[in-house]
Amino acid sequence: MQTRILPDIKISHLTPVKKRFFLKYLARFLLLFESVKPVGSFLDNKRVVLVAAPHQSGKDEYLMALIILALDVDVCYLSAKWTMRKLPNPFSKPKDIDEQGINWPLGWLQEKAFRSFGAIPVDRKSNSGQYSSVIEELRDRDSFLLIITPEGRFDSTRFRTSFLYLAKELDAEVMPVQIDYENKKLNILSSFNIDGDTDDVIQRLRLQFDGVRGKNSRFKA
Repeated sequence: MQTRILPDIKISHLTPVKKRFFLKYLARFLLLFESVKPVGSFLDNKRVVLVAAPHQSGKDEYLMALIILALDVDVCYLSAKWTMRKLPNPFSKPKDIDEQGINWPLGWLQEKAFRSFGAIPVDRKSNSGQYSSVIEELRDRDSFLLIITPEGRFDSTRFRTSFLYLAKELDAEVMPVQIDYENKKLNILSSFNIDGDTDDVIQRLRLQFDGVRGKNSRFKA
């Protein structure tokens, strides 16, 4: 699948899709005003974990959302449990991460919208088996494209390793994507080998993004 607005991206016939009608055309229109575009081919696999970096700005999420909508791709992503029904509260940081945010009457509608776009709630409490529910949900799907930003929220000093556990448990391929503002592209790389010691795998993955300039700075492996 290719479009005139995104001519350099190829979607595999195994990539899950979701018809969105109006939102698809709105996203394609908004992409006319963006210079950063995706380049490359999605993996020929029904189960893919997309690992994107460097993630340094909310603009990254905006661009990825537009591209997903424009291509009618069906994705999923991990979202902290509290974000599903609550509004952010910058003035309070409770010890219990799942108690963050402000309750509001339309929380149920917020959760419905988030789930419609692929959000999978994750309980961030320690010792809670936070990813068991994710594995259970995705294992029942015939196909999925799970988007992960291993740096977390704009922190390039470390990579989270949870995606390795998820990919291995779900027998999924890992697809790195460079968020490259210098060359104005979201560069889709070939399948990444996740066999081996965790520290070694993470270091090899970081090297995939070494020198790539994100929205604010250049990534250093």
